Amino acid sequence: MDKFKQCAYTLLLLFTCFIASPFIFVKIWKTSAASQKPAVSAPPVVTTADSGAQATTLPDGQAAPSDDTQTTAVTGGSTAAEGSQQQAETTTAAPQPDIFVESDYSYFDDALFIGDSRTVGIMEYGEFKNSDFFCSEGLATDKINQTTINGKSFDQFIDAKQYGKIYVMLGINEVGNDHEYVLTSYRAIIEKLKVHQPDAIIYIQANLHVSASAETNVINNAGIDDLNRGMAALADNKRVFYIDINELYDDENGYFNASFTHDGVHPMGMYYTTWCDWLCKKTVPKDAAQ
Repeated sequence: MDKFKQCAYTLLLLFTCFIASPFIFVKIWKTSAASQKPAVSAPPVVTTADSGAQATTLPDGQAAPSDDTQTTAVTGGSTAAEGSQQQAETTTAAPQPDIFVESDYSYFDDALFIGDSRTVGIMEYGEFKNSDFFCSEGLATDKINQTTINGKSFDQFIDAKQYGKIYVMLGINEVGNDHEYVLTSYRAIIEKLKVHQPDAIIYIQANLHVSASAETNVINNAGIDDLNRGMAALADNKRVFYIDINELYDDENGYFNASFTHDGVHPMGMYYTTWCDWLCKKTVPKDAAQ
């Protein structure tokens, strides 16, 4: 009986070896082959731009004026160095005179601000309570003569009183248009202001950049920079001056800092005061303008 059991166990062992060994060999071969494959890098990560503790609303729960919608920011893919190089090639930097001095808010008591939704933000959330404003969401250079504010046309507005300073910020709604056409309209506005407001110092404000998340095929920083350069060329640094707040609002890669904006296009409410404080440092004394 013992010999019978030994034979049976031997046959069972041989049978198991013949049946199982091919499967064991295939498993070992696949494992070895897999170990020879190169590692695959992780794809770029898409994240939502974080505005920090300020969330996406302005004081008293009011929404900021908007020309564009919020999108998502992409990290990875194109590197920060590539983004920095792209922005460096399209910088808005222009020679500026050393004539600027710092003033207090009273400097703007006889100022007129002309512009689109960003200027609406200065009017609603800024500190220049005694200034006048000719501004509306979507205002464009070629539409300004057909626009009325509080029942007054542009010509009626600038003929109603004399201003000591006039700030113009237009163009973000026209970045996708032909820039020569836009600049022709812009130049006509500046020339009209010179005639109707002979004693006013005129400031051309650069259009703000947008954040990386807000760039589109139509509105992007390359186009904004190109338009801003044309606007800067309209300044003579005698009576017309060009000022560029992007130096304050940009991040290290030349985009509108995501911490300052809820939609990538407009500053959050609290940062319009920052804007006003910056303007106080970019003033031209009346006796210095020619």
